[in-house]
Amino acid sequence: MSGSVFSAGAGGARIIVHRPAVDAAGQPFRRVDLFDLEVGRAYSPDDVKAIMAQCGVDPAEFDRPGVVDWRGGGPEAWG
Repeated sequence: MSGSVFSAGAGGARIIVHRPAVDAAGQPFRRVDLFDLEVGRAYSPDDVKAIMAQCGVDPAEFDRPGVVDWRGGGPEAWG
């Protein structure tokens, strides 16, 4: 979505990936927010990219500083 309020070109998307947690089935996941709105649960970095795409944020921005705010560990921390 070029020119979208959610695109990095519009001041940088604020994707927040929260610290790892465990779901009811015992699977580690990370809550993903866009700005202050929860938009999904990610069970892997690929899930984060898919959520970004659903929100109109280019998944290629995954590694771009200032686009994804990893809290409680980087993309390698899931459990």
